[in-house]
Amino acid sequence: MLLSIFTLITGLILLVKGAEILISCAIAVGKKLKISEFFIGLIVVGFGTSICELVVSIDAVLKGSPDISVGNVLGSNIANILLVTFAAGLTSELKSIKVSKFDLSFHLGTHLIFALIFVFAFLSTEYGLLFIFLFSFYLFRSFKNSDAKGKEEVILENDFFSKISFKSPLLYGLPISAFAIGIILFGADITVDSAISISMILNISDSFIGLTIIALGTSLPEIATSITAAKKGKSNIIVGNIIGSNIYNLLLILGFTSLFNSFSYNKNILLDDVYFLSLIAIIFTLFILKRIRIGRKVSILCFLVYLMYLGNLYLSNF
Repeated sequence: MLLSIFTLITGLILLVKGAEILISCAIAVGKKLKISEFFIGLIVVGFGTSICELVVSIDAVLKGSPDISVGNVLGSNIANILLVTFAAGLTSELKSIKVSKFDLSFHLGTHLIFALIFVFAFLSTEYGLLFIFLFSFYLFRSFKNSDAKGKEEVILENDFFSKISFKSPLLYGLPISAFAIGIILFGADITVDSAISISMILNISDSFIGLTIIALGTSLPEIATSITAAKKGKSNIIVGNIIGSNIYNLLLILGFTSLFNSFSYNKNILLDDVYFLSLIAIIFTLFILKRIRIGRKVSILCFLVYLMYLGNLYLSNF
């Protein structure tokens, strides 16, 4: 049991560290090649902060534990809305938040469509293809509207990997990125193995591990990114990070993993989590629409709600 916990924590650390190195290198290479800030923000940073969830979800499906995959996505989105908001709002008050109605509506619509499919149908290959189509549509619209959107500069990190990747993208940037991907894949492999082992030892569902420990671990890049942005007063980056990551998780990750023949999940176990995610997605949307300032009081409230959610999960599984 202790060995499984140790390897789980090690796997999550490797996942997060690998993602950090990959994002740093990708941003540096993008800057060197003079790729637009919007493209770097949407594709590199957006995909990079969600790569932990993607790799873990695919690995879980391939190992016959798809409940970890679905639980990881649901848990990560819940953590993104509640914990990222808590961490950022506690660091610095979020105000003057400006998000396009398209992004906000698409984010909420994605959650509601997913909830309807989950409750009244099953996330099959056909729905997976629909999700991938919607994700492609979102990217297309985002690129099309990029000139009209407020552009936030993507800052080059002042670390060793960023510096040498910017200096020579081909000689250092690409090999380091490949190495970082290797770390992520290895981290995902031992994370999923450990999660399966722990769930068997404690006789609890795979989805519980996915909703809690793995979801928290794979959400660390989003939390770290938002704290950094909060210190710089970049409220729009924080909200954009939450929206973008959640859309990536639901549409790209669940859409892609549902294409595997081995993909399945326990609908009854995860139903309450889907309802809860839909509810907080609606509340989050109203907060942004009403331009409510997110300071310490709102942040602490978000944290308490998350603790209550974890407490309910614990009581229902033990």
